[in-house]
Amino acid sequence: MKEVINRLSKDFSLSIEETELLVSQLLKKPRFEIYLNQKYDPVLDFYLRIKFILLKKGVPIEYITKQVQFLKFNLKILPGVFIPRLETEYFVELIKRLIEFKPKIICDIGTGCGAISIGLADLFPEAHIIATDISEIALINAYHNIISLNLNERINLIKADLFSAFKEHIFDLIVCNPPYIPRERINELPKSVRDFEPRMAIDGGFKGTTFIKKIIDQGQKYLTSLNICLEIDAEEIEELDSYLKPIFKDYFFLEDLFGRIRYLFIGRFRRCKM
Repeated sequence: MKEVINRLSKDFSLSIEETELLVSQLLKKPRFEIYLNQKYDPVLDFYLRIKFILLKKGVPIEYITKQVQFLKFNLKILPGVFIPRLETEYFVELIKRLIEFKPKIICDIGTGCGAISIGLADLFPEAHIIATDISEIALINAYHNIISLNLNERINLIKADLFSAFKEHIFDLIVCNPPYIPRERINELPKSVRDFEPRMAIDGGFKGTTFIKKIIDQGQKYLTSLNICLEIDAEEIEELDSYLKPIFKDYFFLEDLFGRIRYLFIGRFRRCKM
């Protein structure tokens, strides 16, 4: 295996440490275990070389391994489904920390692989969650993850465009990581995102606020009381503040772990300073 690692490192212009890390992820083994097999395995060599070629082309490693870590969960992720990020893990934890009531029914709009719903189900063990998406592949992906964690009695999946499948006043909380990248900035995104992740999960339309405003506008009539949590882009704060100020009193923006404003909370939440 040492020979394979050395050749991959040289051929793909990576350090030995970077190569070991990638191989351990691809093989789903701790780094020290990849050296336990001392014999050269041409099939394994070929397998790893194909995966490294895909990585070099920009394919996200999560799509190659078909796995993503989210909070304490190792989730399945399929190509064509948006990959949840660290910022969304923090988003879920913030909701738990700041919320001032116990939600009984939560709506997760655009669930993707089901990460937010699964995280909220763990943090709010008495809550029932309705998770929606318009993507068939996303719903298949989410179903696999929900079933594998025995959460199918607490998380219901529905194919729907925003709130089209619901009656009024049924949710205590709406949560969403919507498409929020301004359309004019899509081409500036890293190749791995721009060329491989689903465009409908990242394209937020003009100024990036199209879906954010739709969720707020439409979501109000589906809530028992106004409680909405959204991920946003830092450059949208002025636009959103101007939109929200005439309508709502209780809302605030929060930073992510990297000091960039990333979240919008509307409703009964404990305010904390940025």
